Amino acid sequence: MTAHLSGGEELDAVVVGGGWNGLVCATVLARSGLAVALVEETLALGGAHRVEQPFANAPRLGALVGQHRAGLVPPDLGARLGMALPVTSAAPGFFVPTPVPGRFLFAGGDHLTGIEGADAAALAAMDAELGAIAADLGPAWTRPAFELEEIAARHVRPELRAAFVGLSRGSFAAYAARFGLESGLLRGALAIEALADGFASLDAPGGGAALLVRHAARRTTASVPALGRALVEAARAAGVRFSVGQPVAQIVVDGNNASGILLADGTFQRAAAVVSSADPWRLRALVGADRFPADHTRRIDALLPIGGFAKLTLAVTALPRFAALPDAHGQHARTTFLLPAAAGEDDTVRAIVRAHAEAMAGHVPVAPAIACVTPTAEDPSLQDPEGRHSLSLLVPWMPYDLVGTTWAAEEERFTEALLDVIEPFAPGLRASVVEAILWHPKKLESHFGTTRGFLGQLDDTMLFGDRLRATTGVNGLYSCAAACGPAAGVVGAAGVAAAERVIEDLELALERTELGVHR
Repeated sequence: MTAHLSGGEELDAVVVGGGWNGLVCATVLARSGLAVALVEETLALGGAHRVEQPFANAPRLGALVGQHRAGLVPPDLGARLGMALPVTSAAPGFFVPTPVPGRFLFAGGDHLTGIEGADAAALAAMDAELGAIAADLGPAWTRPAFELEEIAARHVRPELRAAFVGLSRGSFAAYAARFGLESGLLRGALAIEALADGFASLDAPGGGAALLVRHAARRTTASVPALGRALVEAARAAGVRFSVGQPVAQIVVDGNNASGILLADGTFQRAAAVVSSADPWRLRALVGADRFPADHTRRIDALLPIGGFAKLTLAVTALPRFAALPDAHGQHARTTFLLPAAAGEDDTVRAIVRAHAEAMAGHVPVAPAIACVTPTAEDPSLQDPEGRHSLSLLVPWMPYDLVGTTWAAEEERFTEALLDVIEPFAPGLRASVVEAILWHPKKLESHFGTTRGFLGQLDDTMLFGDRLRATTGVNGLYSCAAACGPAAGVVGAAGVAAAERVIEDLELALERTELGVHR
């Protein structure tokens, strides 16, 4: 499946980066009959979703260092890739334990525990509205990125159009307040679910959009490893030529036309179209800032993230036993939210707001929230021969630069602090830890090559036409980066959009050439 580029032939298209959007883009291009190569600088495909084995003390244990949830899989993505994707309609829900035995929230499908009375009715009403909007938007995720109002007119039923636009432009806090949610645990869990992998506050405009994307993603289930394998197989079956372990040193632009890529080993690969899955700031570095229109440079500079999140990856000898629900009831297959001040529920949302304010000021939050996923419970093939498990813990709102200290100085202390946060929820977990690795924003940046470690590239507080586009202002150069999709959390949508634009442009160029020949 793997071949090194020789530079001896001109390709129709070369895709730079083997993340999920790059794989989808290359597959759609190849299925249209084009000669396509995909170039990946590492030895593994999957980008921020790739399965890794990072533990020195458990070298055969699989883990998800980057994104640990698949996100929203568009309903027509499988058809566009020519294969059935491993996605089910079973909604996974979430689990919110406290340190108190028997006190927890449990949501999954129609099953609720700990959510009663007015909150149950409010949550049902919110879920009904979000579900209806998400269902209407199903076909829109892989279509051209129109502005929100036009998306509403084209796809959303009339009685929900105003709600969709208001939700997408408004804050998470305002949307939750409209339904009258009272439980601090419930509001906190929904807030972290919506905002954890961005840097927006509960009051930030667009927070409702992030909630909508996460809710739509929660309507289906997809294992990250299984979906990643399927996307690679779809590309292979379509005839995509893979070249891994080959860093791209430069995207070559002659005049205002992209002509190919220059590899780190000096090989030049000519292509009629170059598609990059790198984030917009890294793409600019690969091309040269002077090659882009000034308005493009100004816009992406304005969007540069000031922070992101941290990940704590744990290798453990056994699944955690939660004080609130020690026996197995499917909680390990759900996202678990460990919320600050959960024993004093009224303070939970205030503590979350305070954590965001601390991060905005350049400090590590004193009492952070945590979103925990157990990849080995979802996919037992990731376990090692000793039966050990990996935990993937996402800690929202981490500044890229710390005030008065550095991440290198704080790494060990913060790792211990996070284990201290977890222990009351899951007593005994610390004793079961074989190895703990903290991935702060600077380490994520270095590991994945994503600017400032912001793996989603842009917050999902911006949807559809509010985001960047597949075209770049340079002829023959396109972007299939997450920043160019309708939302970062939508699997492959940016790849589809870029591929369709490339096909359209190449067909138009061919028609012009043929007309010129006939004349």
